[in-house]
Parts: sequence; C-alpha cells; structure tokens
Amino acid sequence: MVKMLQYCFLIVSTIILGCTFSSSSNDSADSVRNSSEKLQDTMSYDINDTQNIQSKSDSLGPNSSDSSKSIVRKTSSNRDVRKVSGAPQYSLKDAYRNYFPIGAAVLPNQINNSKIANLITTQFSSITAANDMKPTYLQPKEGVFNFNVGDKIVSFATKNNMKVRGHTLVWPRKMPKWFYYSQGKAVGKDLLLKRIETHVNTVVQHYKGKTYCWDVVNEAIPFFGPNPLDSNKDSLYIIAGEEYFDKAFYVARKADPNAKLFYNDNGFEWKKKRDRIFEYLKKAKARGVPIDGVGMQGHWGIDGISEAYLRETIKMFSSIGLEVQITELDISIYPIRSSGKVMKAADLKSTSDAYTEQIQTKQAQIYSMIFRVCREMKGQVTGITLWSPYDWANYLTKRMGKKNYPYLFDENLQPKKSFHDVVNF
Repeated sequence: MVKMLQYCFLIVSTIILGCTFSSSSNDSADSVRNSSEKLQDTMSYDINDTQNIQSKSDSLGPNSSDSSKSIVRKTSSNRDVRKVSGAPQYSLKDAYRNYFPIGAAVLPNQINNSKIANLITTQFSSITAANDMKPTYLQPKEGVFNFNVGDKIVSFATKNNMKVRGHTLVWPRKMPKWFYYSQGKAVGKDLLLKRIETHVNTVVQHYKGKTYCWDVVNEAIPFFGPNPLDSNKDSLYIIAGEEYFDKAFYVARKADPNAKLFYNDNGFEWKKKRDRIFEYLKKAKARGVPIDGVGMQGHWGIDGISEAYLRETIKMFSSIGLEVQITELDISIYPIRSSGKVMKAADLKSTSDAYTEQIQTKQAQIYSMIFRVCREMKGQVTGITLWSPYDWANYLTKRMGKKNYPYLFDENLQPKKSFHDVVNF
C-alpha cells in the first residue's frame, strides 16, 4: 500500500511539474514573440546597417530557410502576414494579388544574377524591360531587328508566370538616328510614317500574346502644339505632326487586338502639364484613337505628391475611359521640382545625401499613401511598376551625382521601412 501511495505521489508530482514547465515555456515564447515584434517595429532602416540584418541564406522572400524566426500577425484585411529577420516571408505580389499587378523594370544582368532574380520573382508579378525594348535597341539599323535581349526578359517572365509591360514603341528621344534620314537627306512625312508602321507592327507582332500592355507612345505630348511645354525639339512631330501619334496606336491595335495600349509620360505633379496631357488624350479618344490607358511615371521626390491631387488626377483620366497605371515609380530622397522646374544636379550641390531616419520615414509615408490610394481606386488603377527592383547604383544617383535610395529594397536586397508600410494594410 505504501509503495502504491509513493507511486501515485510520483505521478501527480510529475504532472504538476510538467504543467508548470509548460506554462513557463509558453510565457517565455510569448515574451520572445513580443520582443521580436517590437524589434521589427523599431528596427533601424539605415542603409549602412543592412549588413547587420542581411539574411545568411542566399534565397530571398518566401523561400527563406530561417522560418523559425517568423512571426504571424493579422492585418486589417485579415491576411496572415509573416515577418522574418532579414528577408520577408510575404511579398508585394501576394499582398496585391486581388488588386493589380506589381511590377519592376529590369536589366539583363539583374535577371542573370540568382539573388536579384529571386527577389524579382518572389516579390513582383510583372516586369518591364527598362531599356531593351526601346526603338534604338530593337532596330539599330533599318530592317535589322535585335530581339535577343528582349526575348530573354520575356522568357524569364513566362518561366516565372509573370506579366510583361512593353516599353516602349515610339519615343521621340529614343528613335534611332537613321529614322530621320534617307540617302543622306532628311526623310519626308510619308516615309517616316511608313517606318513607324513597320517598327510598331514588327515589334508588337513579335511579342503578341506575351505582353499584356504596351507604352505605345512615350513622352511626346509636351512637344505638341504652338506653345509646347518642352523646349526641346521632337523631330517626329516636326516632320509628321500629330499624325505619327495616331498612327502608332492604330498599328499597335491591329497588330495585337488584345494588348492594352497606353500613353506614358512624366511630370503629372505639374498641373499645367497634367492638364495638357489630359486635354490631348480626351481629343484623341474623341477622334477614335485606340488608347486604353495612361501611364503616370511617378518619378516623385521626398516633396511627394498630395493625396487629394493624386486622387483628382486618377479620376480625371478615368472619366474619359482611360485606365491609370503608375509605370515608373521611385521616390527620390531629394525634392524633384522647384516652382515647376525639375531639379538638376547643380540645384542639389549643397544638399546632403545622408539617408536619415527622418527621410526614411517621410519616404515610407509617401509610398504608403500612393499604394493606399491605388488600392482604394482599384479598377481605375490597374497596375504599379517600380523603376527598379532595389537601390542599386540607379539612374537617379548617376544623374544627380549623389547617392539615392528610391526603392522598396536596399542595395543588399533587404526590405526597407517603405516596403513594410506598403504591404501591411
């Protein structure tokens, strides 16, 4: 009997200790989770500190092997959001799956780099050839088309179930020089329009069924009319007038009736330019030109764009039956305009390029507002494309001669504060 009582006492003691240990372990786990969440919320996003938070894994995004550090939290839209030290276990494309494609402009060396390619495929649902589908690249000599690099980008997208935005068929500043000459003399209107027809038809036919939309004409309207907004010369307009604009859209529609056709331009934050573009596209639509949408490039700065103005602009173009896409989004850490004038390197000579906490927070607020407005105006807005996957030695840095950090991922491919603010909704 005594032995039996001792045995029962041993069992009861074991159970009590087990429960105590389990409770202690759960409290400890909760403490770890709370600490981790607090660390994530207060993490320094200084570009110089990214070495300290970079994932040791070669993979990025959802393929991160360090899943033991993930934290699950619910967003306001009732989505499970996972955060992991270094690399996110959730993605832009998943967060916006029910809204519109999220794209990035890419270069050939980026899709050939396994780490960068992994970032692109895990985070984005659409890609744009940053340069390699522009006229100067595709037809450097008359009748000689070079689709090699463009085909590789499209093949990469197809392999990874990504959409492709075609950019761009006609751009006054990026037409090959031979376009304007014939036998050593300036080309006439008829031949120029024929060359536009041949180029547009050949390119769109080549990528038919592989590009879901095209920037048919890029940055042209400011050259038009008796009082152009752009003081530079558009040789296409000088030779053929506005007829070349219409021609490009008609040919593109015939070559691929299923592709969405866009006019793409920058500077929409400048009201005078925005209104000029709106009035022109309204008249073009009225005369039957097959334009499906307008691309707002979105090269904005730390001075941002107001929410009310952005909403007004989207509503304006939607009112004439045009889809709106943000096509080349980046948020420079410097102001973009001063009194309507685009800032140049000389204007920023005395400006620091320090990527301070204040600038990071301001940049994140601008990104968050833009994405929120676009979500709320889903249907009118049908896509967002960033002009690079990450903060490499980008064109803004080269143009201004100062370091710039305009995108959602840093130079080490790590998510920035802007990224977390954009996907946590």
